[in-house]
Amino acid sequence: MTTLSLAAPVAARLSNVSQSLLDNSLTSTLIMVTLVVTAFLFLLNATFAIVFRKRRIIELLSYVGAALFELAIFAFLLSLRIGVLTHVPFSLPPGLPVNSAEIGSTVSLAIGLFPAAYWHRVSMSELRQRMADDAKVIKNREGGVRIRSNAPGEWLN
Repeated sequence: MTTLSLAAPVAARLSNVSQSLLDNSLTSTLIMVTLVVTAFLFLLNATFAIVFRKRRIIELLSYVGAALFELAIFAFLLSLRIGVLTHVPFSLPPGLPVNSAEIGSTVSLAIGLFPAAYWHRVSMSELRQRMADDAKVIKNREGGVRIRSNAPGEWLN
């Protein structure tokens, strides 16, 4: 037996796994949604890195790191979607209630949103105080909404 004859069944099985992964309409849809989400999160983190560039270096590096990670996930998913990659290199044990696309999309979303959520977090006491301040402003100004007397039913801010 030659090496090629031994490798052919393995290559055929891997090709079938790739096709079965992309033939599943739910997984294919999830991959497309994850492509859009990773592109958005890349742009969001890159924008935050530019806008908040004068803040601490660790904050800037977290935005840049998240943006690069999102770009890597986007490139991986795009190469999987267009067929450059024939299979996902990390196979999961059979019988799990989730597949690798679901795990990948969750990780992508969590890592992409983490820097913004961490650096711009608000404590519950601050949130309560902000809500109370907003309620006072709305009460004092009647919400900042007035009705024009010459055009009934039209609202102006």
